Amino acid sequence: MSDTIQDHQPEFAKEEQEILEQLYKGWLRYWNKESMHDPGANQSRRFYNFEEMLSYDMFGTTTRGKFIEHFENVFPYYVDGQMEYKDLEIVVLSPTHAYSTCFQHTWGKAGGEPFNITFRRTGIAKKKDGQWKWIHEHLSFPVDMATKKADFNCETEALDSFKFQK
Repeated sequence: MSDTIQDHQPEFAKEEQEILEQLYKGWLRYWNKESMHDPGANQSRRFYNFEEMLSYDMFGTTTRGKFIEHFENVFPYYVDGQMEYKDLEIVVLSPTHAYSTCFQHTWGKAGGEPFNITFRRTGIAKKKDGQWKWIHEHLSFPVDMATKKADFNCETEALDSFKFQK
């Protein structure tokens, strides 16, 4: 996390650490060590507030109240994988709300097929009953507007892909 961002408020250092431990390190522990022994991805439910969860991701949009259906179809498909983060930044806005950004590199097998992707991740978390849970996430890849092709490794520079013609 960057010390140069003015949005980091010292009075929320405890909450920042809680989010790092509960959501990010917790998710890494689940994904890298537990998920392959959890075929229905049931143990990963602890990271989400399903009633409030809204997701804009590379698979499409999941509106509030519908995330459980998305979760139950997508998560078990990807249980055989590994994950790491790059450039993680957590910004706590209040004792109960925060957002975070990072690149998420995920690889392994999905439905028996190998995959290796890196995407941009933005998350909004809410604390309730002492636990931080996701209420929104946005997962995306850069897209070359001329070719309409996604860059599954997030290597495209913004100024190289915004034009509709080459």
